[in-house]
Amino acid sequence: MEFMFGIPSFVHFGEGASKKLGEMALGMGAKKAFVVYDKGVKAAGIESIEYDGVLPNPPDTQVEEAAAIARAANIDIIVAVGGGSSIDSAKAINILLTNPSPINQYAGLNMVKVPGKPLIAIPTTAGTASEVTAFSIVTDTAQTKKMVIGGQFVGATIALADPLLTVGMPPKITASTGLDALTHAIEAYVSKAAMIPTDVMALRAVSLICNNIVTATKDGSNVEARSAMLLGSMMAGFAFNSAVLGLVHSIAHPLSAHFHLPHGVANAIGLPYVMEYNAQTAPARFKEIAAAMGIDVTGMSDAAAAQAAVELVKNFNKELEIPTLKDCGVTKDMFDRLAEDALQEISTLFNPRDPSKEDVLAILEKAY
Repeated sequence: MEFMFGIPSFVHFGEGASKKLGEMALGMGAKKAFVVYDKGVKAAGIESIEYDGVLPNPPDTQVEEAAAIARAANIDIIVAVGGGSSIDSAKAINILLTNPSPINQYAGLNMVKVPGKPLIAIPTTAGTASEVTAFSIVTDTAQTKKMVIGGQFVGATIALADPLLTVGMPPKITASTGLDALTHAIEAYVSKAAMIPTDVMALRAVSLICNNIVTATKDGSNVEARSAMLLGSMMAGFAFNSAVLGLVHSIAHPLSAHFHLPHGVANAIGLPYVMEYNAQTAPARFKEIAAAMGIDVTGMSDAAAAQAAVELVKNFNKELEIPTLKDCGVTKDMFDRLAEDALQEISTLFNPRDPSKEDVLAILEKAY
């Protein structure tokens, strides 16, 4: 047995953990911070230069703009507050503080050669787990595609995971980010690169998310459910940081690039149909996922249990009001391009079943 497993961030998890920001920053010798957040977040724990220009599915142009501001200010630490877009942006900006522009040259794995500044990530959503992964997803505006920048010197230094900061999330964002986290856990568990440590994290994440996503969405003030969702999201991040992802993400990235779908929504739409497709190759793994979801699989065949897991996700999508591709304005005349782009994504290499263009087109049709 041989595997490589890593988590880039030191994690402080718990109610009120975000209050440790000043202490953590000062402990790393910080004197001037660059604080990155979206317009829905207002937070500053120490003397700072603030950047609130983060956009969903952050474009490379925004990253370059923010990095220029941070370099000119001679900052010595970055603080990222918000969802995946804010934290992904901060990670990309941090790369450019010690490595030359443009950001596009770092697409791929281990392309970043020089460590960045200390980076503290404070998530306000329970979904992307960007605070604990060594990946940053940035939109290449010239090519209309999402770049995956991963590996050494990409992840945050410290993650302050405070469930109380997620209490204000609206129901729709709670649902879509939660299903994003579920996608991470499921794809990591059936990945070709899955290993015992990622399996443990992924299955526990599936359990935490499936048992709490409806409550967290419908009763956002339920701190216990919020805590479980943030922990589930983080554990799913621990899993996919090493096991990588699969075809759901490969399809979601071009959907976001071409039609600006929120990442969590794009994943939620495709998840049940990719599960159905992959279950034909890995039914036993999907039976284990079904059991982690809380489904009684006693006496069920692998195939039947896998289908029960698919149906549960479809029910989540219905109950949590996840739209279809048609609802989101996706047009069928783009299916061919979307399928071609999906096959070029890194995550496709780790999918348990090797898809053809026709396979991806069939999934898009089902999701429409």
